[in-house]
Amino acid sequence: MTGLPSRSERAALSMLAAWMGERYFRTFRRSDEDPGPFDALLSQRERRVGVTIGPLWDEDDPPSFEPPGVAEFERMVTSDLEDGGGYVLWVPPGGELPADEPQRSELRLRVSNGLKGLAPGERRELRLPVRLYLAKIQDSGAYVSVSGGLSSVWTDMSTGVEGAFHLDSLAIHRLPEEQAEVDIIISRVRDRAALLSTGELTEVDVHDHWLVSRLAADEPAGLTVIAAPPAVVAGDGAAVRRVFRRRIRRASEQREAGECDFCVLLLIASPAHIGDEMATAALRGMSPTAYGSLDLIALAGDGQVRQVLQPRSLPWES
Repeated sequence: MTGLPSRSERAALSMLAAWMGERYFRTFRRSDEDPGPFDALLSQRERRVGVTIGPLWDEDDPPSFEPPGVAEFERMVTSDLEDGGGYVLWVPPGGELPADEPQRSELRLRVSNGLKGLAPGERRELRLPVRLYLAKIQDSGAYVSVSGGLSSVWTDMSTGVEGAFHLDSLAIHRLPEEQAEVDIIISRVRDRAALLSTGELTEVDVHDHWLVSRLAADEPAGLTVIAAPPAVVAGDGAAVRRVFRRRIRRASEQREAGECDFCVLLLIASPAHIGDEMATAALRGMSPTAYGSLDLIALAGDGQVRQVLQPRSLPWES
């Protein structure tokens, strides 16, 4: 596709077109017309929608950044698919595709099986086995200190325990969306804690929950992996604001240099959950003059599209 060298950009554009269609009850299609200064064009009848696309991580990594081994993994899983659908694996913050066997083949199998039966526009969590480490530090106290993905639920985990514990949950990068699934993990840790004596260490086998989704328009076909660079720190608000401002400037420059009826800045992010995205909060701290020339800012992440800036008016309703 002209102007969009990376699969992640093409997948995000496909998600945007589908989301705008559902939201505005119009049909939006990617245009093969020369986008000019824009990264891409969508068409809605005779109207032109200019789209600027950029990842919500630092420009030191190019927009088409791919973590090591991604292209090969995409090809392997694509060869397993039995249809021409387009799918995305959303790697959560801190998650990495394994480079060694048999872990790499195990992930390939789980992803391939997880994609089966997904309808266009649907998303699904993958349960990936991981191992946590729990140690009892002392008999007194009633708390569990936690490092890693379960740190947000340490108070729930501490309820009812006798003694002081430390849990290494660095292997968990994304908690399940269903609270019942979170409760199962918490209960498993507490049950193991009850069996420990001071100074003992035990392993706790649970699951990490990654996410896959199917594109509504199946373009690009096959599997696309979307992951932030390993150096990106989840929750670094200052870095998000800095990159976001650069993306806004670039989109504003494209709007000034080109002609369109509607201008969109589309951000690509890789939060654990869409509710963790930081662009919406970052926008509230900016002067409206910075983004005044843009009609819509949207973010693609966690298998969904979220509106960051609401349009003041819509050309197809005038």
